[in-house]
Amino acid sequence: MKRLWIGLTCLMVSAILYGSTLIAATVYSGSLMGDGGLGWDSRYGVFGTALMEVGTLPLVLTVIAGGTGVVLILLEFRHHKLGDEEQPKEIDG
Repeated sequence: MKRLWIGLTCLMVSAILYGSTLIAATVYSGSLMGDGGLGWDSRYGVFGTALMEVGTLPLVLTVIAGGTGVVLILLEFRHHKLGDEEQPKEIDG
């Protein structure tokens, strides 16, 4: 049961970090546009350039935390499924 809670926590951290990264990139993209803006790379667009400037580390940490959470949840479900099969069934009679 402990792995389930740790896995759910990792998924929650992943979602919060991903959302925060997208919000930061959105706010920063506003400063790239306009006459007095910093400019942006036409290959990636305004939002892609802002996302690159915010950094890829938060996105990498998001993927790691999300993957770890999914693996821990699957391991916990597998553990419970195998645990149920090992217990002998009682026969009423």
